[in-house]
Amino acid sequence: MNFSVYNNLPIGQIYAGYTPTVNAYRPTRPSSDNFTVNRELDKLLDKQVIADMINSNPAIISMLKQHNINPVINVENFKKTTYNHSIDTKNKAAGIYNYLPADLKAEANIGYIQKGAMLHDIGKVLIPEKILNKRGKLTPEETEIMHLHSKLSDALLSTQNIEPEVLNIVKYHHQNRQGNGYPEIKNTLNGFDINTEVVSLADKYSALTEKRSYKDSMSPEQALSIIKEDVEKGHINPRVYNALVGYVNNSANIEQPQKAVA
Repeated sequence: MNFSVYNNLPIGQIYAGYTPTVNAYRPTRPSSDNFTVNRELDKLLDKQVIADMINSNPAIISMLKQHNINPVINVENFKKTTYNHSIDTKNKAAGIYNYLPADLKAEANIGYIQKGAMLHDIGKVLIPEKILNKRGKLTPEETEIMHLHSKLSDALLSTQNIEPEVLNIVKYHHQNRQGNGYPEIKNTLNGFDINTEVVSLADKYSALTEKRSYKDSMSPEQALSIIKEDVEKGHINPRVYNALVGYVNNSANIEQPQKAVA
């Protein structure tokens, strides 16, 4: 199963094969890193720890009050709805990183990418459950509250000993190359840098291919077609998209049963 690499062809063009260059695929060696990165989120998913983070940063209560949100910490719902997505985003981000061309890979940092991907949605512990689990379309007011999760994630994690580069990923994983995502980028260390681009794309692909309360899961073909539209609009770096295509193709080929050799 092969999906199209971005080459300025129309979306409707038939899918073409994609063969990465020799240097395009250098697998990371997470070994114990996976355990360490997962534990980073696990240790924060404690009601008392989150309460301490809230008390340490007055901006969090201010944001919640501004949107009439009661400060309810819902770790159980996060574990039900978001924890596996965080792991999946981390794994897919590492996969995209593996297929980046050498110059982009040299700019990226796999440690920041994996940590940022694992922690990117922690702010959803403060998003009301009725909005997070809503089956239908969100109202404009509910959408505004949902969008708040990126800033809440950043505000919570800024009370911890988290690298600025990771906080950058967490805060801006819903931004894009044209700067019309959310929240607005200003006065930041890196803005929408390569690490954030990788996690943002992994998050989008993971969300599209997952079943959610409001939608069914999409096939890889469907998800890549939707993402390709965003590439053509200039929202996504085509070279990072091509890395996703390489990762998806490789994953699909691995999952296909091998034919017996006669």
